[in-house]
Amino acid sequence: MSVAEYQAKRAAFIVEDRALRRDHARSANRSTAELKADEVIRQIRAIEASSIWDGEHENIQHPFPGMEFLTGMEIVSV
Repeated sequence: MSVAEYQAKRAAFIVEDRALRRDHARSANRSTAELKADEVIRQIRAIEASSIWDGEHENIQHPFPGMEFLTGMEIVSV
């Protein structure tokens, strides 16, 4: 399988998976305020990902968003 075939199958699988989610039908009808809120949250998460989760941390080998609070507490409380 070529890389292009893999990427096409992956993209199709993602579309299929998203269609099965319970919020899929509602996502096409979001209001302007909902779209703006989604944009703001995505920007915050992107900034957080680069400023907090990409850094080196002494006691945590692989930090990631959503990790257990007690494990990531020293990162979050900085």
